[in-house]
Parts: sequence; C-alpha cells; structure tokens
Amino acid sequence: EHNKKDAKKINAVFKNSFPMITYWLIAVNVILYVIPILFGQYNNLINGYSVWGPAIREGEYYRLLTGIFLHGGLVHLLFNSYALFVIGSQVENFLGRFKFLVIYLVAGISGALFSMIFGGNYASIGASGAIFGLMGALVYFGYHYRVYLGNVVKSQIIPLIILNLILGFCMTGIDNFDHVGGLIGGT
Repeated sequence: EHNKKDAKKINAVFKNSFPMITYWLIAVNVILYVIPILFGQYNNLINGYSVWGPAIREGEYYRLLTGIFLHGGLVHLLFNSYALFVIGSQVENFLGRFKFLVIYLVAGISGALFSMIFGGNYASIGASGAIFGLMGALVYFGYHYRVYLGNVVKSQIIPLIILNLILGFCMTGIDNFDHVGGLIGGT
C-alpha cells in the first residue's frame, strides 16, 4: 500500500502536461518586442521600462519586473525564448503552473535587484535572470528526486549553469549579476 502511494505521487510529479504558462511568457516576450518595433516605440519602451538603477532608486520600482520581459534584439529574444521553452516547460511540468510562475517572477526580480545593486550604472533587460532561476529550481528539484533522475543534475544542469556563467564573464553586454541573482532567487 505504501509503495502504491509513493508510485502514485511520483507519477503525478513526472506526468507530462501542457506548459501553458511557459507559452504565455514566451508570447508576452515576443509581443513586447515586435509591437513596439512595428510602431517605432522600441527605444522608448527600453528607456522607460528597463532595469536601470538610478530610476529604480528614484521610485520606479516597476522596472524590477518590466525589465525581465524586454529584450535587446532578435537574437537575444530567440535565445531566451528557446531557453524558456526548454527549461520552463520542464519546471512547469514538475512543479505546477503556480509554483513555476512564482519562481520565474521571484527569480527575475531577484536578478534585477542584483543587477541594480552590483552591476553599476547601466540598463539591463532580458529574461535570463528568471531563466537562471528556473535552472536553480531544477537543481533543487533534481536533488530532491535524485533517485528518479539519476545523474541528470550533475551531468547536464549544473554544467549548463557553469558554462553560461563563464560565457557571461567572458563576453561583453551580458549581465552576469542578473544571472547570479536569478539563480539565487530560483533556489
């Protein structure tokens, strides 16, 4: 009887479900990139809603949230959308829609705060802090369910996090403070 209960619980955790929130977040990111470009308002949107420390310190706290839905170009948008699709659909499937959305938003805001506090006087945009938070949640989840997942966390997720952090430190224009803050916020 105990084994049947455990099996039922594990099946519920690992069942496949439609990642509705993941798709919704990707759609919001795409819409907030395409529509402003079509109407010639892209720069105004970035200037008014990006994560920018001086403006946030003056009371524009909404920027901590809005900046995670903006992207600096088509490649940036496509890369983050793909990462969100791959990682987000798994986290949403494992943890459920509500927990997934909470982790995504908390990690995104945590990354924005780290960017604002430690990053300096530059504007930051993108969903990567929230995505790093999802990877952090996967590490936590993978550790908790390591019996069922085996070495996936050690062989795939942790190396992916490390590689992305190394790339962030080696390349210009990448806000690694956002990534680290998001990773912390997601765990």
